Amino acid sequence: MWIDSNTTVTVFKKHSGFTLIELMIVVAIIGILAAIAYPSYQQYVIKTKRTDMMSEMHNIASEIQSRKLAQGAYSNALITGLSGDYPKQGDALYTISFTPNPLTSDWSIIATPKNASQMANDGTLSLNFQSIKCRGDGTSKKCGTGDQWR
Repeated sequence: MWIDSNTTVTVFKKHSGFTLIELMIVVAIIGILAAIAYPSYQQYVIKTKRTDMMSEMHNIASEIQSRKLAQGAYSNALITGLSGDYPKQGDALYTISFTPNPLTSDWSIIATPKNASQMANDGTLSLNFQSIKCRGDGTSKKCGTGDQWR
């Protein structure tokens, strides 16, 4: 078959790929999902770090009881060794203070969030010799016993 030079032949090429509209829709969907997921992730991270601090406070309470039984009193080394920043490695999130009463067996552990940390607005945690656990945010404080921090 011969094609005459005066005849126009149109050849359609099949294009593969995405259009600009399709890409913009995908970017918008990803943006919406990120806007929903990121705050939830941040709350999860804060809750996990708070739980780590609560666990550390229980470890400190166990250490207090074992040293009190072994030594018969709260020594200055005990007081100094249990206070400080937490975690020990990396950026500190909390300042832990241990306040014993030298005349009785009363004590309390208070974990105060560092101002410049991710936990700054999460509230103070406390645990005392009666296993009363409290969580407060400066204006209100919820306390309880048992396994749950309020």
